[in-house]
Amino acid sequence: MSDYNKTYGSHKAVFGDKPEKILVDLYKQIDNSSPVLDIGAGQGRHSLFLAENGFGVEALEPSEVGIKQIQKLAEKNSLPIFYSQCDLSEFEPRVDYYSAVLIFGLLQILTRDEIDMLIKSMYDWVAEDSLVFITAFSTEELSFATRKESDKEVGKNSFQDASGMVRTYLEPNEILKLFPDYTVLHHKEFLTDMHHHGDGKEHQHAMIEAVLRV
Repeated sequence: MSDYNKTYGSHKAVFGDKPEKILVDLYKQIDNSSPVLDIGAGQGRHSLFLAENGFGVEALEPSEVGIKQIQKLAEKNSLPIFYSQCDLSEFEPRVDYYSAVLIFGLLQILTRDEIDMLIKSMYDWVAEDSLVFITAFSTEELSFATRKESDKEVGKNSFQDASGMVRTYLEPNEILKLFPDYTVLHHKEFLTDMHHHGDGKEHQHAMIEAVLRV
């Protein structure tokens, strides 16, 4: 987590300051009677967007720097965001259920066991008609072959480098198999435009995105 503290501390919008398009397009379908859980909230681009649009949000983020950045912006604009600074394995819900769960950019840094744990836990965090927003890396990702060749395999299409960083890739349509009991509102697999994170080099990702209804 020290790496994320350093990364977030060096740039105010490492992954940009705009929310994912699927959230912008579909957030109005979220039932506003209960908060939204933003897992791996980072620097808050999704939490802040929803709070600005009248949703209560709980930002789950293990990075102290990330939480402080979200809190600073939320307090400045009097936005209804609650904070849980902890690892996913330590998280305890504040409410009976969440109207939506955001899992943006998270699955690719979890091991297969952690992904399984997350999916099982979510059944206790959501209710009928709750939405789940997801992005993940595909095995069509350019880095997949490199990881497979150079890093230690720790699970199905999941690899760990010498520093301990994990990258997990989903096969085409696998996201739908991971959530078989959910109704699919949106599912797309595609190659992104060229972009960069913070001051990094331009690159592309083979992305999977989905919006599911419980």
